[in-house]
Amino acid sequence: MSERTRRVDHLLQEEISAIVQRDVQDPRVGFVTVTSVETTPDLRHADVWVSIIGNDEERVATMAALGRAMPFIRHQLGRLH
Repeated sequence: MSERTRRVDHLLQEEISAIVQRDVQDPRVGFVTVTSVETTPDLRHADVWVSIIGNDEERVATMAALGRAMPFIRHQLGRLH
């Protein structure tokens, strides 16, 4: 992994975490921590890992809510310069 990719991964982790905490208004999103982001070498795709606190039902509901929020999160990330 190059230094550039590592920096982009860290920036994405911080920004996605901030967007989820600040802008995602879905009440099903509970205690979520973005633990890691890994982008492909061409920076076209990213895998985002999260940690969710709660029981199994709350985790499933939170993951569903995050899935529905992904277009919004992508849009917010697109506004970064």
